[in-house]
Amino acid sequence: MAISVDWENKIIHVNKIDMVLLQSVPSVIYQLDLDVFRKTLNDLQDDEAGMPFLTTHSHNTTVEVGGAILARVVQIINGYTVTFEDGQYRVNTVGANSNIGEVINVNQVSVSTSNSAGLQDLNSLQAASFAGEVSLDIVSAYSGTIFPVGTRQFPVNNTADARAIAEERGLKAIRIMSSMTFDTEVWAEGHVFVGDTITSTLLTLDPGAGVVNAEFKNLRITGTLDGGSVLRDCLLLDINFVNGFIHQCALGGTITMGGSTQLTIMDSFSNVPGGGAGQTPTLDMNGSGHNVALRNWSGGLDVINCSDTITSMDFVSGRVTFDATVTGGAFWVRGDCTIEDSSTGGSIVDMTVNKLAADNLKLSANKAVIAPDDLSVEVFEDDGVTVFKAFDISPDKRTRTPS
Repeated sequence: MAISVDWENKIIHVNKIDMVLLQSVPSVIYQLDLDVFRKTLNDLQDDEAGMPFLTTHSHNTTVEVGGAILARVVQIINGYTVTFEDGQYRVNTVGANSNIGEVINVNQVSVSTSNSAGLQDLNSLQAASFAGEVSLDIVSAYSGTIFPVGTRQFPVNNTADARAIAEERGLKAIRIMSSMTFDTEVWAEGHVFVGDTITSTLLTLDPGAGVVNAEFKNLRITGTLDGGSVLRDCLLLDINFVNGFIHQCALGGTITMGGSTQLTIMDSFSNVPGGGAGQTPTLDMNGSGHNVALRNWSGGLDVINCSDTITSMDFVSGRVTFDATVTGGAFWVRGDCTIEDSSTGGSIVDMTVNKLAADNLKLSANKAVIAPDDLSVEVFEDDGVTVFKAFDISPDKRTRTPS
């Protein structure tokens, strides 16, 4: 039962359900937001039952004095009194200076007020309590949107309330405090989801969840994104519909491209141990139209399912395998890397350190033949038959340096 007024006897009834449970052990403490309280009284006063009677309270809003925002004042007037639902618990009033402590009908409930001539506005204090983010923990005992629910100390336990709190307070960051699944939730664009620890916080994204243009930090992630994603300092398992940016992440599963925009992977690495077949993460190009820029990669990587794309790969060290399902596209591979090519089409340009070193060794050690006219030279492959490089040396032969 919500807040109610006995108009004939001038008694305002406040029940536990109207307040936020702050703690249940070792003692029970509830919190009453006086700004919410007076708005509820206004609604009751506007009802047909309340209109004939005297108003229950007066209200003076916040005032800025010398750069400080002083609190609102809510006063119970016209002989009204307040009765809290009986029980052995304490009520902390917040959000305003008030005389509520002077008009209480005494029972087992203890009421604490925080009146002060210089009490600052609650909204400013509440904003500081959130520290720029809404805390979400599905094993928390707290639900609803009334402060302090959603703060680090009192995390909200469901996504609907988390979204509402974030929207109301203009917050974009959502702190994920325990492993959970987004199933059908549709988040506004631009949210930043931050995990407590990469080892213990797994975020699963079902296809029905809406997370367009979202950023993810310090999380283990699996499931389906919605495009325009930024992933930082995460452990990525099997992820679908990926485009955007992956930065300083560990890859441990299959990353499947999606949409028509580029994917950039920067300063990231394989989290799969070993160097044999299947002991690498997989980049599934998902057909055509998905360009990739891979920068400063370490470890193995398997590329599959590509028919037409433009991809640049820069390795610190590692191995890249092109599967037989790579039937088209253009790949430039650079750095300290071994290439294993089972592709059945496309163009793979080997610009790796290994290739350059092997080429230099061939040029310096393999069979070379100067043409009879002394104007060209051919260097052969290791088989001594296939021409590796041919050079025109006629300009050198025709140049004379004066003595």
